[in-house]
Amino acid sequence: MAKKHGKFVPKPIRLNVKKKQKKYPKVRINGINRGFVSNEISTTKYTIFNFVFKNLFEQFRRIHNIYFLSIVIITLIPAISPLTPWTSILPLAFVLIVTALKDGYEDFQRFRADQKVNYKNYRVLNSSGNWKKKKSKNLKVGDIVKVTEDQFFPSDVVAIKSSHEDGKVFIETAQLDGETNLKKYSAPKACVEMIKSDEDILSCKGFVNAEPPSVHLYKFAGFTKINGKDISLDEKNLLLRGAALRNTEYVIGIVLYTGKITKLSLNQKLPPSKFSTVERRLNKSVILIFCFNMCCVTVLTIGSAIFNSGEADDAYYLQIDTNWIFQAVRDFFSYFALLSFMIPMSLMVTLEVVKVMQGRFMEWDKEMATDPNNVANTGMNVKTTNLNDELALVKYVFSDKTGTLTENVMEFQKTSIDGVCYDRAGEGELEEEARAGNVSVHDFLLNLAICHAAQPEVGDDGEISYQAQSPDEVALCDGAKVNGFVFLQRIGETKVVIKILDEEIEFEVLRLIEFTSDRKRMSVIVRMPDSMGGGIRLFCKGADSMMMKLLDDDEENNDPELKQTTLDDIENFSKEGLRTLVFAYKDLDEDEYQEWENDYGDAGKVVDPNKREKLKAKAEKKLEKGFTLQGSTAIEDKLQPEVPETIHNLLRAGVKVWVITGDKRETAINIGFSCKLLSPSMELLQIKATSCEECGESLQSMVDSFVGIEAQKARGDQQLGLVVDGQSLTWALNEHQKNFLKITELCHSVVCCRVTPLQKANVVKLLKEHTGQVCLSIGDGANDVSMIQEAHIGVGIYGREGTQAARSADYAIRQFRHLRRLMTIHGRYSFLRNANLIQYSIYKNAAAFLVQFWFAFYCGYSATTIYDDWIITLFNIAFTSTPPLFYAIFEKDIDPETIDQYPEVYRRVSTGYLFTYSSLFVWLLNAVWHSIVFIFVGVFLQANEPFYFNGKTTGLRVMGNIVATMAIVTVILRIAIETNHWNILVHCGIWGSISCYFLVLFVESFIPAFFPRQYFMFIIVFQNPTFWFTFVIVLVICLVPDIVVKHFHREFYPEDWMILQEAKKFKGADYVEEELGKRIKEMETQGENVDDNEIELEDRA
Repeated sequence: MAKKHGKFVPKPIRLNVKKKQKKYPKVRINGINRGFVSNEISTTKYTIFNFVFKNLFEQFRRIHNIYFLSIVIITLIPAISPLTPWTSILPLAFVLIVTALKDGYEDFQRFRADQKVNYKNYRVLNSSGNWKKKKSKNLKVGDIVKVTEDQFFPSDVVAIKSSHEDGKVFIETAQLDGETNLKKYSAPKACVEMIKSDEDILSCKGFVNAEPPSVHLYKFAGFTKINGKDISLDEKNLLLRGAALRNTEYVIGIVLYTGKITKLSLNQKLPPSKFSTVERRLNKSVILIFCFNMCCVTVLTIGSAIFNSGEADDAYYLQIDTNWIFQAVRDFFSYFALLSFMIPMSLMVTLEVVKVMQGRFMEWDKEMATDPNNVANTGMNVKTTNLNDELALVKYVFSDKTGTLTENVMEFQKTSIDGVCYDRAGEGELEEEARAGNVSVHDFLLNLAICHAAQPEVGDDGEISYQAQSPDEVALCDGAKVNGFVFLQRIGETKVVIKILDEEIEFEVLRLIEFTSDRKRMSVIVRMPDSMGGGIRLFCKGADSMMMKLLDDDEENNDPELKQTTLDDIENFSKEGLRTLVFAYKDLDEDEYQEWENDYGDAGKVVDPNKREKLKAKAEKKLEKGFTLQGSTAIEDKLQPEVPETIHNLLRAGVKVWVITGDKRETAINIGFSCKLLSPSMELLQIKATSCEECGESLQSMVDSFVGIEAQKARGDQQLGLVVDGQSLTWALNEHQKNFLKITELCHSVVCCRVTPLQKANVVKLLKEHTGQVCLSIGDGANDVSMIQEAHIGVGIYGREGTQAARSADYAIRQFRHLRRLMTIHGRYSFLRNANLIQYSIYKNAAAFLVQFWFAFYCGYSATTIYDDWIITLFNIAFTSTPPLFYAIFEKDIDPETIDQYPEVYRRVSTGYLFTYSSLFVWLLNAVWHSIVFIFVGVFLQANEPFYFNGKTTGLRVMGNIVATMAIVTVILRIAIETNHWNILVHCGIWGSISCYFLVLFVESFIPAFFPRQYFMFIIVFQNPTFWFTFVIVLVICLVPDIVVKHFHREFYPEDWMILQEAKKFKGADYVEEELGKRIKEMETQGENVDDNEIELEDRA
């Protein structure tokens, strides 16, 4: 705060002020370079020396571990601890060791991956002119390195020479941006002319001056001075670490950025942390249980104070040598330690193990693989197991179209040329026209064959195929080829050879201006051969929304009627779900071209990347106008298998599906109907505004017509669909959010067209924040990454254009149809299992250790433990650990085939009713009831002494073992009541755990040297028929009410899965199937009008 005229005035805050970056040191060529970063890569968190300390530090950052550590500290103080330290040390050590082993294994896997990269050999040119092998980790800045075909670049390298005469280099950047298509880079032209041999490289003297390392993959500026000559460098000269060399025998370059400052390393960041609803609810539940625990401790502390200040003073035999205040404080800490076992210490570890196993089941699922016989390579990948149960709570699915719903395999189908539509263009119809002398068709096909950046490849069978950054370009090249215009060869950067109707003709390429999402077009400038009239021609193709603005306004060059006919054809193509592009050309005179080329070339030499891009864009805009329209193409992108069935299945499951695409409105609507997202019976609402005010009026009109009780009654069961374009969406998201949300919440499905990648993320963010529902995004391309990471759950598809979406997602699948099984089967099972695992784990500890609370009223609040210390120690580790573990791994209420047939069962689970605070409260009430039964039956047995046939009485240890036996057996059998799916491991978990308890008690009974207080207890307790009689009574009192409640629920208020269980069991019972079918049909027709909480198949025969 600054003082001004006696008053304090806040200092102005400077926003977005970037620190000035330090200059990157000059890199000497064939000289000594010091002070640069090592090229060794390390992605591990630990080393051999810091693993123990760092891992313990990380584990004790978790609140529950700190809590249990405090319990250990209390048990180490004999004056206040009612337990031996082992009762808390061993369970905590078990949890810490298991977690440390898991973390260590994961880090070791990262270490092995690092070693594999660091120890790869590359050839480096030494001062003697020999190529010597050098490990990747030993490479240094300034080294001259040689990378051969199919090798990965070990660092960021400036290319100076390649096996191609013109210096071009083809690389694949799948590890960088996920794109598998080839990209063309090159050595600077001056370097290609200067360097012809290894001796030329050794004779080079100079330096490289580059910008500081940055995260921008495709932005780079610098220059090099070699033998006194200045050479400008840009992003096309920098070969990045992680890229692979393709279709190039070798490339030689100067190592520029190494190790952690390479662009790959700078772009490697942890994905955003995501926590599931179950996880957040569990954390709050643990806090509530802790509060309940503290309430119990407080009650007992007050009881201790009252007892010790009154009745205890008269009981000389208690030998209390302290005042009641000190005694109450001591008892507070004692009961704090004693009742701490109500919080299940091993729950977090068990839950983590279970989630990992659930993830493995997803990856092993043959139904989730494109090739069931090769699941390892064609199955799905789970990147985040934390969200397994969240998959069952999804209410919104946001999907890309191209490559996600469609196969991204483009086929050239139709075309419109000079106002004439050719429906069989993909079958070679145009070749006949071209051979017949149709100039318009001839020039159009020439544009198809020239205006692209594809690279031809000749197979073993002599057939030509094409490699390109976009599958659209491959389809267009194939379309030209099938019509007699075959792109044969690209000679360097300057020439292409095209076979035109059986005649090979060479064209000189003067300049290629690539397609970008901002430009929405691509241009190629060629010098026409003399046989075709000579001259310079600019060929261009692009989106109709851009290209129509760039056409010449002169009616002599572009007949308005022709333009309208072409637009009509484009609209018809779009209605058929076809992708469209507009083609045009422009003839240039020599002076015009040379003037532009000088300007464009000068712009490319500017070192500042931002200024360079602006100057280049200005030059491009100056040239790319005044085109003559040729026509348009229509390319088909077929739907993936089972897409309509999958979307229909999700809609039946109560999930709202949004398709967000960059395609035209008509194309998007057609795809919506094709994939059953939209239906003829649906009322289709459309927002296509030309201004913000018009968008607001349109939304307000819809709200007036469809929002409200009366409007819903008038609409009845009719479903609503919405189609909105990108521009209208911008206004809806910013100025008219409220009305937009009201309409979309009513809609069964929504289609957004002409949408940018940023808008995709904004739509997801809006719905996520304002509806409070779980959102899932699915896509296949780099433009879907922001949408995928914005959603609660991100699902990526391994696309034909790359794997960046799959790498950025929480789950990676092969096809869209796999989403159905991922959500409705694996997600549903995971939520069912995890919810019951958590609640059961809390129940079993509460039931067993609330006994200590009730026992306090019988022992004078002395914090005496009723259980043997080793029984307390092994309760969570051995006796009750495996039954919930195997339950949470294998439990199924109904089989996957039934869920797939009746996806409506997903609706009920997606409300989250299986794990709520009320459901947890019911489990805790059950635990309180069972604990009361355990303690008072034990007291009852003690009250009817003598216990033995010989007339001897018993003591605390006998009573403790009786109560422990009843408690442990009861809580283990309690999970058996919940189990629907039994297998050998589930049986072993339940019966093996009971046997384990009896075995431990047996061992304790006959080794008095180690367990003196348990000597002969096994015989004392189990030889008495009174114990067995009351043991059976306890099981009946505790478990029969639970069984009766479940039967009553199933008989009179059945849930959907219960009826489906019976339908599966009684397949021959027509009345069950008939009633079930009737109820399912009823749910289908009601759709979104049915409240989620009311969706139960409550009627049965």
